[in-house]
Amino acid sequence: MRRFGYPYFGKRYLYDIKNKTLHDLLNEKEECHIDLIHEDDIDMYSSLNEAALLMDHPFYYECPFCMKKAESKEG
Repeated sequence: MRRFGYPYFGKRYLYDIKNKTLHDLLNEKEECHIDLIHEDDIDMYSSLNEAALLMDHPFYYECPFCMKKAESKEG
């Protein structure tokens, strides 16, 4: 769910600095626990390209709940 107040500003991707985890707020699941992430531990990005270019965090995990890869369809 997109959030438009501070510190989210309507951006799609949230980086949890403390846990080194990248979240996609458009695919947010309850298991992401976004509301429990302290605002000082949040960096926001509009796109994955922006995150890749601007990220000061060279190592991160993709959240297993909201950053799942699209499953391939069987023939």
